[in-house]
Amino acid sequence: MPATFTCIHCGQTSPRNVRLPKDKLQKYCSLRACQNARRQEWRKRLYDEEADYRYRCLGQQKSWRHNHSADQYQKNYRESHPDYVARNRELQGQRNAKRKVAHQTSPPPEQAVIVELGADGHWLLCEVVGSKIVNRYALSVYPGVHEGSAEMGSRGAKIVNRYALMAGAP
Repeated sequence: MPATFTCIHCGQTSPRNVRLPKDKLQKYCSLRACQNARRQEWRKRLYDEEADYRYRCLGQQKSWRHNHSADQYQKNYRESHPDYVARNRELQGQRNAKRKVAHQTSPPPEQAVIVELGADGHWLLCEVVGSKIVNRYALSVYPGVHEGSAEMGSRGAKIVNRYALMAGAP
């Protein structure tokens, strides 16, 4: 009766290979998946221990990457997987819609004072210290630009930084 062993990959008990020396332990059975796991473990151990093998593997990877550009891979993948493209397009539309709603309905930062909600959905904001608008990134102003200052509504607030304006027609 032949001796048996338990495969470390699939966990099944199998008869031991009679051709192996008695002092050598058999770890993997003859199933294809188990033999692939054995070869993979051998390659990993060799890659970690042998510098020459490692450099050959890295050279092959570099050569493959040079001959197979990433953008071409993605293009081919999208052409051969139309369901993926349709799903991605739908999900991107949902993400864009969510971002648009969040942008239009989100309140302005606490340090800003709301001037007006524009017709295009953008907030017209300014940060006011005393009677001067000091935050150059928060303001969208239309006509009335004169030498670095502008009248804003009936408040008459002055802009102290001439680069603060994004001027244009409404």
